[in-house]
Amino acid sequence: MARRRASRRQSRDRGRDYYEGLPSDTDYKRIAHQRARHRNTRGWILRIGLLAVLGLLIWLFNDDVARYIRVHLYQTKEGHREGADHIRAGRDRRAGVDWVEGE
Repeated sequence: MARRRASRRQSRDRGRDYYEGLPSDTDYKRIAHQRARHRNTRGWILRIGLLAVLGLLIWLFNDDVARYIRVHLYQTKEGHREGADHIRAGRDRRAGVDWVEGE
């Protein structure tokens, strides 16, 4: 049972829309493209504005921001170290590392 191949004309016509050439469709495409372009522009403006505000805050409060970042990193590092110590201690306890025979 061999399948019949579709002709080029059928495959080309299948993807076309009947209303594609109408003036209302052309206006819709133009307006949709314009809206997408404006949305993209607004997004970039918001990102640049946010970076400008962040840069201004860092410039104004440079020492405070640096100190906050240093303290936060230190606390995070110590928290990870404590967690690793608890995991290691539990592993050693279950493995019987500190078990002394005869006691």
